[in-house]
Amino acid sequence: MPRSRSILGVAGLIWMAHVGVVLFFHGQGPGPLLSDFIQLILGAMLIYAIAQASQRSEGMAISFWRLGAVAYTLLFVAQTLSVYNDLFHATAVSWTNNMLFSFWFVPLAMAIFLDPEHEAGKIDTIVALDFVQGVLVCVAAYLYFFFIPKTAASGEMAHEVWAPYFLGYSFVAGAFILRAGLTRSRDSRVLFGRVGGFLALSGCIDALYYYGPGLGLKTGTWFDLFWSALLVIPMIIAGIWRQTEAPELTLQAPQREKRIYTEIFFLLYPLLVLFMSLRIARERLGLAAVVVCLSFVCSSARLLVTQHRLLQAREALRREASRDGLTSLWNRKAILSMLERELLRAERDRQTVGLIMIDVDHFKKINDTRGHAAGDAVLRIIASGIAAMVRPYDSVGRIGGEEFLIVAPNCGLAETWELAERVRVHVANCNIIVSGAAVQVSLSLGVATGSVSSELEKLLHASDTALYQAKNAGRNRVEPSLGLAASATQSAAAAPNRDFWL
Repeated sequence: MPRSRSILGVAGLIWMAHVGVVLFFHGQGPGPLLSDFIQLILGAMLIYAIAQASQRSEGMAISFWRLGAVAYTLLFVAQTLSVYNDLFHATAVSWTNNMLFSFWFVPLAMAIFLDPEHEAGKIDTIVALDFVQGVLVCVAAYLYFFFIPKTAASGEMAHEVWAPYFLGYSFVAGAFILRAGLTRSRDSRVLFGRVGGFLALSGCIDALYYYGPGLGLKTGTWFDLFWSALLVIPMIIAGIWRQTEAPELTLQAPQREKRIYTEIFFLLYPLLVLFMSLRIARERLGLAAVVVCLSFVCSSARLLVTQHRLLQAREALRREASRDGLTSLWNRKAILSMLERELLRAERDRQTVGLIMIDVDHFKKINDTRGHAAGDAVLRIIASGIAAMVRPYDSVGRIGGEEFLIVAPNCGLAETWELAERVRVHVANCNIIVSGAAVQVSLSLGVATGSVSSELEKLLHASDTALYQAKNAGRNRVEPSLGLAASATQSAAAAPNRDFWL
């Protein structure tokens, strides 16, 4: 706050100095040059004040002030080119300068698309690309209808070329004020309301210069004080800005309503740019080429972004349809489909498929005593432990609350039992700490093998029966034991412990 007050105080002193320059020189001698330099200093201070406001902001407000900084940077460049043109009278600089003065507010207009309730204020990439494409249409229309015909006739900027500037400027100012009236966010209402009111005032002063008492006045006269004031006012808005609302963060991306007619503009914009560029190319071929190339880049970028999002959406749908949301293992439908596929392969190749049914012992007690959040975390640890112990070509899925299934191709009963025992030992040696207290976790496992796809239900029933045998025999074991329980106990004692803190 003290820094903001200092900036505003210095800006006020500089504006008063500008008043002295105007009164002393009356637009003569070094007066015009001093007036331009004072406006340059105020422009640089304004950009700094906006950067400070951005640092004090969060969410949507950050993007708002950053767009404002870009807009006033363009205006600062236009002011710099204007000073250069006054000193050296370069025709190309004059044309570039007028273009920047005509479209400096376009980045600020993109703030209209900011949403305080979604995306933490970020601008959607496709919306931004469509907006840039629309700006290119405006630029092409400006050149086609105003700049090229008038400059070709008189060799200099005609008075009428500012008409589209006022049209676009009025539209942006009205959109800001309308947004301030419709938004439910207090911060958005303050931002859009203050800036929209300033833009309306700025447009009125510009109209007074081109169509009112300022018409024909030279640089350095009394009207320059209004230009300086238009740099001080947004500095005041940025300096007194204080955010009062925390940005609303959502876990899910906002759902955007799409209609087919909205895509027509995307197809129409490049066509309009190309059509008007044909006329522009007769007078300025290089300029027409730049406009067309920029339009092509925007169109190509939009297609790439759309294609990338479609691929991401397809992958997300595929994953959601086949993966368990909690553990990221295969879900019940997917793992049973894999089991059927492996049985068909085994039947063709005369091999066997091992099946392991797994249940977490006393899991309900963990949920009741530690809470469901801790229970979910324990399930994720168990799932990762099971996945770590199987072979790369085995498949692991979650088929119920605390039930898992392993499909092990080309495994006989003994190999399947050994795999199941390896999983049991690994999980039994995991030390899970929840809120500072240890949680002992063990598994009961039932194994079975099959080689005919038509007996899939029998295979599932056999592994399920073996699982209940393991539970009835005391849990934390693999059934049928195949007479290997003694060696399993030795392997469990030799296995290292792993700690997990929750």
